[in-house]
Amino acid sequence: MRVEIVFIGNGGGRWATITQKKPTGGFRIHTDELKLHIDPGPGAIVRLNQLKISPWKTNAIFVSHCHPDHYTDTEILIEAMTEGMLKKRGYLIGSLTAIEGFGKYEKVVSEYHKNMVKHCCVLYPNDEIELYDTKLKATKTKHGDPFGIGFRLYTKLGDIGYTSDTEKIDSLIDDFDGVRVLIANITRMKNERIRGHLCSNDIIDIINSMNKKPGLLIMNHMGLKMKNPKREAEYISRILDIDVVPARYGLKIELLDGKYIYKI
Repeated sequence: MRVEIVFIGNGGGRWATITQKKPTGGFRIHTDELKLHIDPGPGAIVRLNQLKISPWKTNAIFVSHCHPDHYTDTEILIEAMTEGMLKKRGYLIGSLTAIEGFGKYEKVVSEYHKNMVKHCCVLYPNDEIELYDTKLKATKTKHGDPFGIGFRLYTKLGDIGYTSDTEKIDSLIDDFDGVRVLIANITRMKNERIRGHLCSNDIIDIINSMNKKPGLLIMNHMGLKMKNPKREAEYISRILDIDVVPARYGLKIELLDGKYIYKI
């Protein structure tokens, strides 16, 4: 039985995207059957090849919302997933804005690419989809894209939550209560709150309000002003009394029965 999380990037926001001082390739979740790439932003395909992770094995792609640091390499991943656009294959899952567009929010995947995906799915908060040997439930966000979503992925070795980009909202407490691993997009340190994003103190408040805290919190999507992620992780861990790890390029976390293995 296999469940692993691999980070192709750990950065987010326009400054990290432009400078690539923190890579913006998203992350992946691999199980025995699922090879899911989440939010493949700029550099995803380059970083995958550098890490010697085969993009051809991708069989599902999740795009949380239509901001460039979350979607720009989606079509390239679709071309890999469909074996060079020769085989109708895999899942494309995302928000309404990312998949279909809405008003001023233009879709970010062409009809040409969508037509080669076997299953193209627009999800709204609380929608669920069976995904190979897992199940994915979309979660609510509050961000610049009004239809953005995160997810809770149910696996045989515990649930994995992903906040995506969002402000602190009450629904995050119930959406991720009891997950084994929570991947939270924490852009800023301590109480340096900015609209549409979480800071460290926000995630502390959210997790402290849960009935059952996650066993592991992974800090993701960090902006350039997150100067010392390791120290910030120690600060969050000390208050919450749980394991906290800052994502970094190439980080691999393997879920085992009752423990984790970290690799870089």
